[in-house]
Amino acid sequence: MLTIILLVNALICYVTLTGAYRMQAGFKNGMLFAVSLPSAAKEDAEVKAIQHAFNKRYRACSIWMAAAFAPTLLLMPWTAYQVVYFLLWIGVFIAAMVMPFRQAFRETLALKRRRDWFVGARRAIQSDLRAARLKNGRSAPMWLFAIPFLIGSGAIIHAALTNAQLIALASAGLAMTFVMFAVSVQMRRSKAKVYSMNSDTNVLLNQARRRTLSYLWLNLAVVESAHVWIIYLLIAANRIGDWWSALMLLIAAIPLALTYSAYRKLRRLEHDMLADDGSIVYTDDDEYWGNGFTYHNPDDRRVFVEKRIGIGFTVNTGTHVGKVLAWGTVGLTAAVILVVSFMLIRSELTSPAMTITADDRVEIAYPMYSYDFKLSDVERIELVDDVPSGVKTNGEVTGRYSRGHFRLDGLGKARLYVFNDNPPYIRMKLDGVYIYYNEEDPVRTKARFDELKGGREGG
Repeated sequence: MLTIILLVNALICYVTLTGAYRMQAGFKNGMLFAVSLPSAAKEDAEVKAIQHAFNKRYRACSIWMAAAFAPTLLLMPWTAYQVVYFLLWIGVFIAAMVMPFRQAFRETLALKRRRDWFVGARRAIQSDLRAARLKNGRSAPMWLFAIPFLIGSGAIIHAALTNAQLIALASAGLAMTFVMFAVSVQMRRSKAKVYSMNSDTNVLLNQARRRTLSYLWLNLAVVESAHVWIIYLLIAANRIGDWWSALMLLIAAIPLALTYSAYRKLRRLEHDMLADDGSIVYTDDDEYWGNGFTYHNPDDRRVFVEKRIGIGFTVNTGTHVGKVLAWGTVGLTAAVILVVSFMLIRSELTSPAMTITADDRVEIAYPMYSYDFKLSDVERIELVDDVPSGVKTNGEVTGRYSRGHFRLDGLGKARLYVFNDNPPYIRMKLDGVYIYYNEEDPVRTKARFDELKGGREGG
């Protein structure tokens, strides 16, 4: 199952990057490889040569990265190493698939400068005072964010009162709302875009863009807060197993559909309005797009700038906040990958160890999920051949083992320290929680069970 998930993620990444970068090989909105060019450049022989070279390099890169993915399939029996390799592969894959575009961008920009193909004013900062004053006139009222804030807070309060173990999960909706709120605030503060010398056109397009995007951020906050509530309630009721696949699909599909719809609507509106406008303002700012997709302009105070490639916004690394966000994201991503890789390898090399102390306490030692209890607290102990299905709430699951906190169908809270599909399992019932434990060797599991049972009866 994990291999299928990794394969699907790899395909999604490939389709996403291909959709973003292969489309840049054709003229669109006066641009080729994210470089502004005059329409006459379409037929230039050197431009066509750059396009041909890009397509050739992209195909070769795709083939090589597909071959490099093969070890992920070969590592199926060793889940930890499979995931670590996939994380390394995905990082190399993203960097490698961008390289053909970066080279094409630089070649196109160099050709443009050599031919003196400039479109509009260079290094010009356009301003429309009327549009700047009225830009947020139709944006979603900020008080509407109280709705997702209340939804997210409700989940946290409910978890705190009924199931503290799920507070981290319940907090995800509120965290997403904070992010969407911050993005909305930043958008309201950003300067108005000058599309035309016609102020009415600028006002209408700026207001339409901010209205559409402000309601997009609001809707995303509401949708994600509702998703968190649904997942939280299903986990609390031990029903998540029946709905997990559908929920994961919805969590991914609904925000993508909302985002795509919003940007498609805006692009259609801009195209329709500007097509009939005889006073469009062109500004040639290619030099600020160092790689065609990273923006660095110290003279622009905006932190977020609309991407030239794909949809959404990128960070202006010419601002202090932009630098912090950009490099902070890189550092945080690298740290997460290193920590996850370390934990996975450690889990692969370390197994839970159970001991019974002289004062009749049972201690299960395992990094992050150690647990101990009195032998006299065990209400029932038995040897079983299977573990009920359920969902992990805080733990580790691979094809080889399951360890940490779970909620099991028909039982509720449980702590698992088991090698999967390797019966028998020791099951102990304590007050409010079940413990499942086994050794990799079934003979040792039975010996441990006899030791526990004897100690309990002797006590």
